[in-house]
Amino acid sequence: MNQDYGSEYAELYARHWWWRAREAILLDRIRRIDLPRGADILDVGCGDAVFFPALSQFGAVRGVEIDRSLIRPDNPYRDAIHHAPLGDAEYAGWQFDLITALDVIEHIENDAAAIENLVAMLRPGGYLVLTVPAFMLLWDAHDERNCHYRRYRRKPLGKLLAPHGKLRELRYLFHGLFFAKAAFRLINGASGGRLRQHAIPPRPVNWALHTLCRAENRLFGPLRIPFGTSVLAILQRTGPSRKSTQNNNLEAHAAADPAEEHVASA
Repeated sequence: MNQDYGSEYAELYARHWWWRAREAILLDRIRRIDLPRGADILDVGCGDAVFFPALSQFGAVRGVEIDRSLIRPDNPYRDAIHHAPLGDAEYAGWQFDLITALDVIEHIENDAAAIENLVAMLRPGGYLVLTVPAFMLLWDAHDERNCHYRRYRRKPLGKLLAPHGKLRELRYLFHGLFFAKAAFRLINGASGGRLRQHAIPPRPVNWALHTLCRAENRLFGPLRIPFGTSVLAILQRTGPSRKSTQNNNLEAHAAADPAEEHVASA
């Protein structure tokens, strides 16, 4: 990540309309996932653990962030953040019910290997929630500053993910921004890439854009509109989930306990 951008990331995440809208959309989708109580969660590319407080409502959260400069010395989650790259032996045997990789794999040259390493850390039945920037025709100086290798289309991303489990969701986000982003790309190209996309606008504008993006997702998300500035994918690793196993164990225990059978029949 570009150092100037990285130094501002925590504030952008907390205040900028795009990050606020993306978090709200993601939390809505995660709430619809059948996670076990007290899920084990890994946030890959977690930065300064900015998503940890929201994810903590679903279970215990750990993170992976290879850029140590993004993490504040006084961050209360610091000890839960690991710095080895994906595929490192440090992560051997790690298993999670939910892994998030939000705008991460576009930074990794071998994205297929990254996905394979992510899925390897999922329990059977576990979920990978992934977002990436969409459409190479929207590529501009912002991608170059932040060391992106590519932007994605929905179907090629689906082909990368499909061998690893069942795709529960695969769709574009931020449809209305597509045309604004395309126009910005042209203007920014003409200006030599000097314009900043991530500046926090005045509060009324910030609120309005945040509200519009969330409303757009509620109204048009189910329509699967074929364009947007991001792609959201939710992949479930095949096999029985930990929650299903827990429920089966409880049912078996209840059936084997005559006292519980007596209480149930009473």
